[in-house]
Amino acid sequence: MMLHAVSQGVSDIVCTSHVTPGIAPFPIDRYYAHLEEARAFLAGQGIPLRVYPGCEVLYTDAAARLLKNGQYPTLAYSDAVLVEFSPDASFQEMTDAAKNFGIAGYQVLFAHIERYEALRKGKNIQILRDEYQVNMQMNANTVITKKGFFEDRWIRKTLENGYIDCVATDAHNLHSRRCKMQECYEVLANRYGIDTAEELCGGFQRRFLGI
Repeated sequence: MMLHAVSQGVSDIVCTSHVTPGIAPFPIDRYYAHLEEARAFLAGQGIPLRVYPGCEVLYTDAAARLLKNGQYPTLAYSDAVLVEFSPDASFQEMTDAAKNFGIAGYQVLFAHIERYEALRKGKNIQILRDEYQVNMQMNANTVITKKGFFEDRWIRKTLENGYIDCVATDAHNLHSRRCKMQECYEVLANRYGIDTAEELCGGFQRRFLGI
């Protein structure tokens, strides 16, 4: 997966394993050991790819407290956390997540926001961005895959309105969920220009994480 990411033009990866705070313990020591193995492999092969710790947090009532206690890693040693929800999560749950992580001192990035029905309603995305300082991520595959007229229109409008701060691979394997960042970059550049593609595919992430 790392070699394929490099072939897609990726220079930095945050290794966002799934975390379910208060439901299942996160094996943080094993996680960091595996991260060092990956770094050693890259260094030994002379591969120009930097990998950082991080996780994708399924929001629970315990999530902010356990993060504060060091039970799982922030994104790239920063004060940022990547948060996901069940597809049927309520808007109230999302505002609770933003408030609880914010009170704990973290910047919040919501993962693959295209999955959440609650964010299709009214001005909910704008409210989260403006009132709760939530940043928004969309999957690269969402940008490049046709999903039907109404879905494609929503995705296009969300991007055009500037509601998406970054796109990311959400890669899980080399087949059904592989990294498609190069293709995504090209689609964004053709639709919205190179500056927008650069911002969504790396510019925002580098500033947000300080890498």
